[in-house]
Amino acid sequence: MSDFIYSTKTIKKEYMKKALHSIYKEEFPQISYFHGPWGCLGITHNIYNGFEPYETEKHIVIVIGGPLLTFAANDFLTSNNNNDGTKLIYERWLDDAIIWDEDLNGPYSVVIVNKKTYEKLVVTDIMSYIPIYDYKGVEGYTISSHVDILSNITNKTKDFDEVSLVDFILHGAVTYPYTTYKDIYQIQPASEHLYSKNNVAVKSYWEPHETNEHKDISETAELIREKLVNYINMVLSQTTNIAQFISGGEDSRTLSGILQKFDRDAYIYLDGMNREGKLAKKIAEKYNASFNLSTRDKFHYLHVLEECTNLIGSGAEYHHAHTYGFHKSLKQYDAVFGGLFSDALLKGARIKKNKMSQKFIFIPDTINPRNLINENLASNELPEKLLNILRDRRLNHFNFIKQYRNESAEEWFELWPSSMNRNIANIYANRRLFKSYEPFLSNDIVKISASCPQSWKLNRKLFNLVAKPLLKETKWVMHGDGWLPYYSYKLNSIISFFTWSYRQLAKRIGIMKGNQGPWASWKSIINSKKWEEQLVHYRIDDLLISSELKRELSKFIKDKKYSVLQYIAFTQVAYQLQMRYKDEKEN
Repeated sequence: MSDFIYSTKTIKKEYMKKALHSIYKEEFPQISYFHGPWGCLGITHNIYNGFEPYETEKHIVIVIGGPLLTFAANDFLTSNNNNDGTKLIYERWLDDAIIWDEDLNGPYSVVIVNKKTYEKLVVTDIMSYIPIYDYKGVEGYTISSHVDILSNITNKTKDFDEVSLVDFILHGAVTYPYTTYKDIYQIQPASEHLYSKNNVAVKSYWEPHETNEHKDISETAELIREKLVNYINMVLSQTTNIAQFISGGEDSRTLSGILQKFDRDAYIYLDGMNREGKLAKKIAEKYNASFNLSTRDKFHYLHVLEECTNLIGSGAEYHHAHTYGFHKSLKQYDAVFGGLFSDALLKGARIKKNKMSQKFIFIPDTINPRNLINENLASNELPEKLLNILRDRRLNHFNFIKQYRNESAEEWFELWPSSMNRNIANIYANRRLFKSYEPFLSNDIVKISASCPQSWKLNRKLFNLVAKPLLKETKWVMHGDGWLPYYSYKLNSIISFFTWSYRQLAKRIGIMKGNQGPWASWKSIINSKKWEEQLVHYRIDDLLISSELKRELSKFIKDKKYSVLQYIAFTQVAYQLQMRYKDEKEN
């Protein structure tokens, strides 16, 4: 949990409460409400201990998320309902000593309201892991950490930006700084934003410059491993009431290597006990974790579409909220560790690669020299007028990134801010549901990643050196995709060729059946009667969009030539538009 609304104009407490509660189906959080001549501020209870609001005669200070403080002991992490962390940040800021990218580590946003001057300082984290949005109206600014809450409070819920809707369907994200609503924008990452009534001054405190300052890959790998251990130890110095996510992959077993001396529960969510589950269980046993499997219905992700979309907000892919429906068992822990973003930051997942290596796991990665940012817009049948605007938006963002990164702009196009990365919705959900900690999101890892050559990240070269000392216990345990994480890509190219070939044959002759992976079988879901029924329920003819876009989206459904992810995104958009149509009809 932990979201806020600030408005220059007065908003009644009950109206603000209703807006902040609108993203939840149940277990509505407690609301803190402040108001005065400076405006009004509402914030939901922060599930991370130590970050409740703090008010003085002059200021109101709120913290969204649960950053680790590198200048303090973080001994407030296990003390319920306190604002000790908020006070520490405020006091350091008052002393003009705070360095945002060094003193606060991990996802966060800080808001400081000056009750005397009416100014508002809004600080975003280094990657905008927690995106903040603003809207400028006649009476001043309205600001929020949830785009749909902001649209609700500013009466913009029916004012959809059709270009952004098409963008989301095609790419799984909305190009920064736009959102799915007209006139509502995402504010800049890694920056201080000082709002007066009719103006905002932006000051960057960090930028992702392409310095390539790290020259030795082995030394850099040791440094990354040290930073991961330091991040985790900051939490473990305060509590050992912890859990982690486990899988058949290499990220969770890398974290397991750091955590193995501590008692902990390891969780995985699957359609049923399959190959992925068996590997995860074996890995948990080797790293002394208590294995916990929760199974989901085959159509689980269809069942939770509406609840998860409301929770994370429009413009983010809801199906990355993998823990939703299982999250109540995670609330008992002081920290739940995950391995998100290791792929993006250390393995070059956002580098555009040769298509053959994308299709066949055993072919080594090479960089595709073509600019592919608008690849999905070529030969597309959606309205050309919208596509032309979208091409310009994406090109503008590309040029924005190119200011900092000449050689790797296409990679960081999908990284900065992190809302451009379609996987980031995992954080949007988890931070609202339980005390989630992601070591690979730490500021140190981001900075090292930003200053490494792309060639190190390809084929897991850098990550393999980081993880290898932590993978000894599972040296001979296969990855869920059929290779050995302990070893380099050269040996694994041979191993994965044989496992891939065997699995392809086994599927064809019927030896291997069912879903053996960690995620749902989306292809079977999209081709199911249930998906068709869900789309019929979200009547396209009723959607609050132009007749031209309705017509093209109707073709989109029938053509079946788009990707599975694009059909999932379309279903999510159809739900949001149908919900707004119903609201308008009722009102």
